[in-house]
Amino acid sequence: MKERLKILENECDELDAGIKKARHEYHSFILSTLRGDSPESRTVILRDFNKTHYSIAFHSDIRSTKINDIKLNNSVSALFYDRSRRMQLRISGKATIEYENTVTKQYWSIMTPESKVCYMGPFRPSKKISSFKPNLPDITPYQINSEYEKLGYSRFCRIIIKMQKLDWLSLHHTGHKRVLFTFNNQIDAEWIAS
Repeated sequence: MKERLKILENECDELDAGIKKARHEYHSFILSTLRGDSPESRTVILRDFNKTHYSIAFHSDIRSTKINDIKLNNSVSALFYDRSRRMQLRISGKATIEYENTVTKQYWSIMTPESKVCYMGPFRPSKKISSFKPNLPDITPYQINSEYEKLGYSRFCRIIIKMQKLDWLSLHHTGHKRVLFTFNNQIDAEWIAS
């Protein structure tokens, strides 16, 4: 069990590093939701990792179709892959949406103008448009005034994924290693075949 918990500890450190370093392999990940009976996947950016609660978080536009997916079925999966270490993490868990509360205000306040302006575009994400037009306002990030600030914040939310399971896979030519971590009142860690 000690070796398996050491693996988990190391991956927690890597998730932490993924938040801080844009070039880290865990900085972005694939989020999958269910839309009806079909999976929908997209790349999102890791913004937070809470080791106490074993949860990860990312930001989104509240108008995005993934928000409705989560409202209808909050079971989601997250896929991370580190090419340099040949390491894969598959996380399954329950997602919750944080919107217009003290936590979202705090995160919004520290965002760069370049990030904030992405929430100020005229179209909701996935809206069909007749021809290409950047989904940005007619201002630069450094022209954001209080009206645009309010508009952007009204569209900003955080999604938190509380981990239920973490499937760790280390790829190696001498034999792959795989551990399934389950998070209940305690952490269970079992070797499984790859």
